Amino acid sequence: MSSQCRIGVVFQMALAQAQFSGGQFDEAIRTVERYLASGDHPDEAAALKIKANAAYLLGQFGLAKDTFIQLLDRHPADEEGAYMLGRIYYQEGYIDLAIGQFERALKTNPGSYKALDNLGLCYRAQGDDEKATRYFLSAIKLVEKDHPEYEWPYTNLADLLLSHGDAQRAFDAASKAANRNPMSARSFYVGAKALDRLGKTELSLNWLQRAVSLDATSSEAWYLLSRIYRKLQQNEKAEEAQQKFRELKAKEPARRR
Repeated sequence: MSSQCRIGVVFQMALAQAQFSGGQFDEAIRTVERYLASGDHPDEAAALKIKANAAYLLGQFGLAKDTFIQLLDRHPADEEGAYMLGRIYYQEGYIDLAIGQFERALKTNPGSYKALDNLGLCYRAQGDDEKATRYFLSAIKLVEKDHPEYEWPYTNLADLLLSHGDAQRAFDAASKAANRNPMSARSFYVGAKALDRLGKTELSLNWLQRAVSLDATSSEAWYLLSRIYRKLQQNEKAEEAQQKFRELKAKEPARRR
């Protein structure tokens, strides 16, 4: 391969990475496809991940899934590919397939706390809350000190505890999640639900207001907010929140997948 051709190949990869980082996902996919069609692509795994992740962020889940499968066929030990394919399978409801991919990621990297956390979600979806709890706690053990920014296993555990009526422990876990990531709307929403169950209505309102300020598209947060306003006899605000819930709920089928 001539040095000029090599420079062209390197440029294409650098361009694809820059396009992806800049949110130009369609352009990144096209650049990767040109790169892969060049016949000389030493960074094939990286290129396929750019293409698959760009497709995923565009909502093109079929293309993303096919590309991650292609990546894993050629690079079976790729942790990121297995994890992301597992996420797609989970979102599509193929829980057994998702479990297989998260376990595959863990074989490559036993310290994959995201894979552990997502295995917890998978087993909860299958109704095995005991196993789900074990995976959430395993993820928490890994992230507690080494990944202080990662809050998801705390939030997921809080939601599970709440489903079993343990509102105080659920709030404790949600609080830890919110402390780790003050921008996590989900953590504030789950914490608000726990506070509501504990009878702390005004504090629940504070948490919900924070949740909807972070994510104004959460229909479930607006629904609970309308209920809390009614409890506090703020009926006009309750009706406004209820209307917002109705609007968002009506749009949800079109936003899924």
